[in-house]
Amino acid sequence: MPINRRDLHDLLEERSRPAVERPIPWESLRTRVRGVRRRRFTAVTAVAVAGFAAVAVVASGSLLNLRGPDEDGQIAASVAGQIPAQFQEADGTVYRRVATATLDAPRKKSVTFDVEMRGKPLAVLADCPTESMFMMPHVTVQVTGVSKVFTLSPVPSLSAGCQSNRPVDVMPLPAGTRRATFTVEAPKGFENVAPHERLERWRFGVYEWTPPATMKAASPPAEPPAAFGGRPPEFNLITKKSDTWPATREVTITVPNTGRPLAFMAYCGGDIAGRLTSEVRVNGRLIKGLLDCPAAPTNRGGAYTDLGGPKPRSQKTVTIQVRLVAKIPEYRQRPGTLTVAVYERPR
Repeated sequence: MPINRRDLHDLLEERSRPAVERPIPWESLRTRVRGVRRRRFTAVTAVAVAGFAAVAVVASGSLLNLRGPDEDGQIAASVAGQIPAQFQEADGTVYRRVATATLDAPRKKSVTFDVEMRGKPLAVLADCPTESMFMMPHVTVQVTGVSKVFTLSPVPSLSAGCQSNRPVDVMPLPAGTRRATFTVEAPKGFENVAPHERLERWRFGVYEWTPPATMKAASPPAEPPAAFGGRPPEFNLITKKSDTWPATREVTITVPNTGRPLAFMAYCGGDIAGRLTSEVRVNGRLIKGLLDCPAAPTNRGGAYTDLGGPKPRSQKTVTIQVRLVAKIPEYRQRPGTLTVAVYERPR
């Protein structure tokens, strides 16, 4: 009996559903990846520290998140470009797919689709054919009767998700929302860029996620680098402090003012990394432009904030306060850590 294309599609979907919906064994995969990395990499050496410094230089008062997995060997949700029906992150948070969409950028500039909601937070997972941060499609969300246009959180870009292969959260939608309209749009001028940066066929999955009923204990925080900035190092570590989220939401460090320039790193551990917003104050003054709490630095990159030149001699100490803010309430049910490390330029 002849079979048409639609019948074939339905048959394949029915036969493959049990495998697609089976949870991915993240823990065993992580164990295997850690073993491979232990065999592949030695301990961080001076060369690695120098490599860190080469990519971590950031202008004063700003942060730059650089590509690279954290030391926990976090495995991407999107394995080999998959948009799975369901998966689970290391902290026990379960993601269930509620919609899919495709942006065929060479032929179409945008795609719009509706998502039915059940009161849970949403996230977008992309199968990214390019990692150029300048050629990322824009994702916006609208709710009927609400004038505000919602974007991704904490940074309105897919770039972090494409680099880490994990879902990017959507800003909290109004309470009681039952349907949201998603629009994925190619950036302006995408047709006129170099071939290797051009948008291609993008696939997206929209997921609702549920934090674990019982929160796990947070893993120990990663150690900050002892120094960075070349040879000899531009900055040396003078003190550090870590605490666990959500029991503690702020870390404060006070150091003596020696008259030498200071810098600091603030980063998160666990699956809250890159998802929480950080507010930073130096001697009570809010530093603007710090959006997310990035993952721990690695030998492939990191981020720091340079506090500039020497402080006035009348200022005996320098106090750095880093406070985490959960714009999505469910983050308070996900464990993690906050580390602040302060560095000083040697004489």
